[in-house]
Amino acid sequence: MATPILALIPSGYKSEKVYSVIPSNGDGDFTFTREGVSGQPNSTRVNKDGLIEEVNSNVPRLDYSDGSCPSLLLENQSTNLLPYSEDFSDSSWQSSGLSVSSNQTISPDSTLSSDKLIEDNSNINHQLYSVITSVQSNNVYTLSLFAKKGERDIIQISVGGTSFLEGSVYANFDLANGSIGNGNYLDAKIVMSQNDWYKCSVSFTTISTSNFTISIQPKLTSSASRNLAYQGDGTSGLYIWGAQLEESSISSSYIPTDGAIATRLIDQASNDFSSQPTVANTNTVVLKFIPMGFDTDFYDLLKFSDGTNDLRIEGFQTNNYDVYGSGLSASGMIDGALQLDAGSINTISFSYSGTSLRFSHNGSTIATTTPTGNLPTITEILHTTGASSPIKILKLEVYNDFKTQEELNSLTNSN
Repeated sequence: MATPILALIPSGYKSEKVYSVIPSNGDGDFTFTREGVSGQPNSTRVNKDGLIEEVNSNVPRLDYSDGSCPSLLLENQSTNLLPYSEDFSDSSWQSSGLSVSSNQTISPDSTLSSDKLIEDNSNINHQLYSVITSVQSNNVYTLSLFAKKGERDIIQISVGGTSFLEGSVYANFDLANGSIGNGNYLDAKIVMSQNDWYKCSVSFTTISTSNFTISIQPKLTSSASRNLAYQGDGTSGLYIWGAQLEESSISSSYIPTDGAIATRLIDQASNDFSSQPTVANTNTVVLKFIPMGFDTDFYDLLKFSDGTNDLRIEGFQTNNYDVYGSGLSASGMIDGALQLDAGSINTISFSYSGTSLRFSHNGSTIATTTPTGNLPTITEILHTTGASSPIKILKLEVYNDFKTQEELNSLTNSN
């Protein structure tokens, strides 16, 4: 099979640049930007040692959270609305039935900065909560934090209304086995971090000013519910670190705060492909990636453009993806053809010549279609301004020939 004219396998980078493997002379390198907000912490990634670390402005984030091979992390802008993400002894956090003991064990960023929640000896709810007035009614938010078991295994994240005992949004997380117990929410996830830490998240729709509550729970039973009162022993507890509240249906990478809310700006990557040898209206693209989630509208995953027409892979608010072209008589050429799960590894490819388009996913034929109009000769590859789906890129290849369906299936089955 022919050698690609461009191959990006995330490994080498510097400020404002991600290096391609092919070509090796720099013509295939991607330009990268992620501006910083003055006076606020920068973005974070999971490094090769499994630790969370801050990354400077305009430096690409090669993320190792999915294994030993890095991926290029590209996310949308997001803001952590909790002003103190690590200091739970601050007055912005209020407690009932527990105390906060600061800096008790090593955190996911390798510093001694995680706090321990210790239940008192009363028979009440043992909880910590923060009142946030900046949320908008009827919008989707996600609350996340890192948690580690102590003498207690169960942590509950819940959301109330104008009183922290109101409402019914909650999820119970078992920090002993990494499972989610009963709850009531739009979505909930628990993901292993390192050294017995888990990232726990709950997505929900707000109705008013909300209280966001973290509580210790006893061992779960089938009847366990929100804010379950129990008899504390005065010494038992668990550890927490890195709380984040963002207006999104998914939990993004950690945005640290220390006294004020903080914003991570959008990752933007592009490649000027105009100097590459191409055949007019003929290209094959192979993309190995991990979708990170699905927001409330449709977004470009990646766009391939000639400056006038473009061909793009889009993600929707559900787990649908399609191939869409502008400047063509046909619009949704492969509409909702892919059903993908957030966090799953996928390889997709499409190949076109003139008005013929073939599409493959993980070794299987998805569709063959004939849109009206010429598909573009690629001169630019984009994941840039506006709303782009959060994605982790593992590999991107471009060929300047028209593949058979069998060849496409082989490319997506072996990559």
